[in-house]
Amino acid sequence: MSHDALKTVFDRIDSLQQQVAEDLSLLVAIPSIAGHAEACRDAAATTAELCTAAGFNAEVWEGPGAPTVFAEIPAPSGRPTVLFYGHYDVQPVEPLEAWTTPPFEPTIRDGALFGRGAGDNKGQFLAHIAAVKALEDTVGCPLGVKLLIEGEEEIGSPHLERLVAANADRLACDVTITADGPYHPDGNPLIIFGVRGLLFMDVAIDGAPHDLHSGSNGGIAPTPARELVGALAAMWNEDGSVAVPGFYDDIVAPTPTEGELAARLPYAQQARPDDAADPSSTAPWHRLMFEPNLNIAGLASGYDGTGVKTVIPHRAGAKIDVRLVVDQDPDKVYASLRRFLEQRGVRVSRRAAVPPSRTPIDTPFSAPVQRAVEASWNIRPWLQPRLGGTTPDFVFTRTLAVPSLLVPYAPADMRHHAADEHLPLEALHRGVRTSAAICLELSALPSP
Repeated sequence: MSHDALKTVFDRIDSLQQQVAEDLSLLVAIPSIAGHAEACRDAAATTAELCTAAGFNAEVWEGPGAPTVFAEIPAPSGRPTVLFYGHYDVQPVEPLEAWTTPPFEPTIRDGALFGRGAGDNKGQFLAHIAAVKALEDTVGCPLGVKLLIEGEEEIGSPHLERLVAANADRLACDVTITADGPYHPDGNPLIIFGVRGLLFMDVAIDGAPHDLHSGSNGGIAPTPARELVGALAAMWNEDGSVAVPGFYDDIVAPTPTEGELAARLPYAQQARPDDAADPSSTAPWHRLMFEPNLNIAGLASGYDGTGVKTVIPHRAGAKIDVRLVVDQDPDKVYASLRRFLEQRGVRVSRRAAVPPSRTPIDTPFSAPVQRAVEASWNIRPWLQPRLGGTTPDFVFTRTLAVPSLLVPYAPADMRHHAADEHLPLEALHRGVRTSAAICLELSALPSP
């Protein structure tokens, strides 16, 4: 990467800061909550317009779910192509009273832009668009760039795999880059080489057709709440491990390099109290990256209002989420959990499933991305083998069969999925610089 070229592009990015902030405000003002069809169409159309203004050929792909934006600048002869992924859909905003300013009225204060979607993920994918504009305005775009911006990430990307498979020729690339989630809590940049998968289920037990008087019917009527709590408790052993047969099948242990990198990562939060007392206990990062987790995300039954109401609830339900690791199959894990719970009288239905994903640490794209991040942040990035959370990364590593790296641009305290979500303007500006530097670094690689 030429130092002169990088300086020229960075100078142009500096001059675009006000415009980029205005573009982000435009996007954040659109209430594109996942599943809200009209707002999602508006967000897709606006994103496509911003891509066109930056020099892309942009299209909006309609389908069974929310529309997807595809934009492209063809690769010069012999140069590689990078695909940047992002999503314009956002989380719900309730409770509204927790917001300092309305969630879809973007507001700049304390050096940050506040509003739902500012950090997750509109500001982060906008950084890619702005970077390409700065390149086109100065040295020209030195490689092929494609954008894929979807509108269903917050509900598990249910249609993305089919869309990517159907358009694999249009989406063909050499590497994919995703700017999503936060960088390290200590302020250091991250390059992440994979994600845990996700399985989400609804479970329930029904009893009488309606709630019953607990005095007149206690001891003789079905008790869905007690039965469900018992069934859920049976999923764990006393040591906290999952007791469901087959749950740990197919797990691939981390490579020595992955384990070493995980051990280097600072862990900002306090470990479990038993970690120090138990030498065999695995470190927090190991659990978050290389081990699956079974969680009760919600539990509901009966009366929870003020005062006293003595009833036997007629129904009890829960929401279960599972984080999966390489090479667990969501279908197999779901079958094991469903069998285990149905044997205990629980009704089970699957809501979402996303496979885990992994890119080898030694991919040839790792070194140039590291150099680009260091040039933009003036500090070497941490290399994180796996994200504890989930993105639809598998559509790139499996469906397109290319390496995929995550490079987050937003801070850990951006309050994504919470009230007062925000993105510091400094982080937005640095994200634009990082995307531009990534393009310049990758352009020096030959197209495989």
